[in-house]
Amino acid sequence: MTDLYLSHPVRRLRRDPPADERVDLVVEPTDGDAADAVAAAVDDLDGDVTAWLPSGSLRVDLPSTAVDALCDRDDLRRVETANTLGLGLDVDE
Repeated sequence: MTDLYLSHPVRRLRRDPPADERVDLVVEPTDGDAADAVAAAVDDLDGDVTAWLPSGSLRVDLPSTAVDALCDRDDLRRVETANTLGLGLDVDE
């Protein structure tokens, strides 16, 4: 099992997920071969892969109550909120 990095907001979501809310996360699989399995797991957790990022990470939207189950996977290296990485900010053009 690899060491899994979780941002502080993700740790809080695991401990105390708000009911009836969805979260925007960026998850980094352990390698390219794991990406499809992670995407399938997100789908199984009633989530959606909203983007495949050039870094090999996936941007996902899923119920906050599913964060703990997603983080229990052995094929993830990092899980962060999109806002932590500056990806969740709306910019008016």
